[in-house]
Amino acid sequence: GLPSQAGASAGHGAAVTSAPVSARAPVSASAPRAGARVAMPRFFADLVLGEPGGQSQLQVRESATGRLVAQDRSVLATGLAALADGRTFVIAEEVGQSCATRLYRVRLNGRGQPGALSPLPVPVLPGELASLTASGNGNVLGYAISGCSKGDPGYIGVIHLRSGRTTRWGDVSLGGVSPGNVALNGELSLSANGRLLAFPAFGLAANSTITAHGVRMLPVNAPPGTIAQRSRIVRGSPYPPFRPLLASAVLSPGGGTLYTCTILRQARHAVRLAADRTSTGRRRSALARLTVTGLPLAAAYYCPMALDGQAQHLLVPYSIRYSRNPEVAPRLRIARVTISTGRVAILKVMLPAGGMQPASGLLIAW
Repeated sequence: GLPSQAGASAGHGAAVTSAPVSARAPVSASAPRAGARVAMPRFFADLVLGEPGGQSQLQVRESATGRLVAQDRSVLATGLAALADGRTFVIAEEVGQSCATRLYRVRLNGRGQPGALSPLPVPVLPGELASLTASGNGNVLGYAISGCSKGDPGYIGVIHLRSGRTTRWGDVSLGGVSPGNVALNGELSLSANGRLLAFPAFGLAANSTITAHGVRMLPVNAPPGTIAQRSRIVRGSPYPPFRPLLASAVLSPGGGTLYTCTILRQARHAVRLAADRTSTGRRRSALARLTVTGLPLAAAYYCPMALDGQAQHLLVPYSIRYSRNPEVAPRLRIARVTISTGRVAILKVMLPAGGMQPASGLLIAW
């Protein structure tokens, strides 16, 4: 689903614990690049998923605790991506009531407060945004966008801001609106160097029956064509059976490592985080295994992840607990994983309460 509008009470409660019983790191991972460790970004931004409207107010939280420090009610975003500096973000908003999307840049100050939106020098994108990602310096943007009516074509595209050059790849199924033989199932990830796109996807037969699932890689310099023609499957699994299921993937800055979230079980939810080689798809190291007693975000085959700009830490929302009282805010757990050691800390945040369709998670960027 697309990000959705957040209520004014979103996320005011937060707590953090380290090495909880419900999370463990079975194997330590090697740091993805040489050099001294870099402190994690002070803040991360998020959009709330799951409420009606397909839009969300921009929220900013402390990376150390998950505490909400800012909520911009003037922004109603449908997409969010972070640049490598940890303070600059790209935001997508609908253009009025039309079926079109405009892209903006916003920067946080030292207190985590967002500044004014600055329109990017790119054309308005016709269609409804399904996913947004950015290179480390923001000069290359990747996006998935569906048609406006059932049966209208959708596509995955990239924009080079300096040259204005745009490339699109079609025949991709998006949100049940646009048809195709490859169905996007999660978020796009663009390597910080702007050269590779990665995304989880289902393979579809002519009658739309799911035949396979895996993570696909697409070179940004690939010529126009269909997604099936221009991308390759790095990690795949037959469907059915579909357990374990690769639910999301995030690329390292240079594109040599793919950080993956695999759903091991849906009942009594367990997910595995790992680092894989993009050249072969083989596992480089296990990072963590997370188990929860609440409801799994993976119930919808969804495991959102965010990698910081220095590839030192991962944020993974993975568990949500609802109260029997719909007026009580749902509680979300976010795993913060230190890649070099496998250490896991759990951030506990509150999501908006009430509404016909309660909040179901966060789309995170940092």
